[in-house]
Amino acid sequence: MRQFIARLLTLFVCLSTVLQLSGCTTLNAATGRREFIFISTDTELSMGQSFNTQLRQQYPVSQDKAKIGRLQKVGHRIAQVSDRQDFEYHFTLVAQDDLNAFTVPGGYIYFYEGLFDKLSSDDEIAAVLAHEVGHSAAKHTVKKFQAALGYDFVAKLVLSRIGSDVARQLASVGGGFIANVAMSAYGRQDEFEADQLGIKYMRLAGYKLDAMIRTFEILKANSKGPEPPSFLRTHPHLDDRIKAVENEIQGGEPKY
Repeated sequence: MRQFIARLLTLFVCLSTVLQLSGCTTLNAATGRREFIFISTDTELSMGQSFNTQLRQQYPVSQDKAKIGRLQKVGHRIAQVSDRQDFEYHFTLVAQDDLNAFTVPGGYIYFYEGLFDKLSSDDEIAAVLAHEVGHSAAKHTVKKFQAALGYDFVAKLVLSRIGSDVARQLASVGGGFIANVAMSAYGRQDEFEADQLGIKYMRLAGYKLDAMIRTFEILKANSKGPEPPSFLRTHPHLDDRIKAVENEIQGGEPKY
C-alpha cells in the first residue's frame, strides 16, 4: 500500500511539474489535436541520441555509400516538409535483410537494406520514409516509448530535466528493450494516420503518391504466411491500408 501511495505521489509531482513547464496541453502540429505529453522536445532529443548510440552498436550499419546517399537524399527531402521541425531527422541504413523500418524518439529513422533493395524507385523509398516521418511528426513514437518506459521512469526524466541525470537514466535502458519497443506495433489509428501524413509529405515533396500503394503491394507479396483477421491485430491489414491510401489520394475523408 505504501509503495502504491508513493507511486501516486511521484506521478502527481511529475504531472504538476509538466503542467508548470508546458501548460495543460500542447497543440500537435501534425494532427491538429491538443495533447498532454510528459516528455519535452529537449528530453526526447536526449532519448533519441542515447537510443541511437545503443542501436548502432547492436545493429550493423550499411557501408554502401551509394545506397546511403540515396536514402539520405530522399529522407531529407521528406523531412523538409514535415509538420514537425523542432529537431533534425536522421536516417540510418541497417545492413540486414529484413523488410522493415522503424523510428525512435528524436527523429531517428532506421531503414533495413532488405526492404531498401526490394524498392525500385525513389518514390517507393519516399513512401516508407514519409510514413515513418509521419509517426515522428505526430508524436506516435514518443508516446509509445513514454507508455513502455512507465510513469516512474518518465517522471525521473521530467524531474531531472536535461543533463547528466537524464543521461544516466537513459543509459540504463538496454538496446534490446529499445529495439523491441521501436518495432512493436502501433495502434491501428496511428498506422492509418501515419499513412495519411505520409501521403501529405509525399505530395509536398513532389513524389508520386501511388508509390505508397506499390510499396504496400511489395510488402504484401513478401509477407510470410496469411495475416490474422483485423480484429485480432493492432496492426491494420495491408489491404485496409491500401484502400485508405487510395481514398486519401482521391481526396476523400479518412476511413478510420
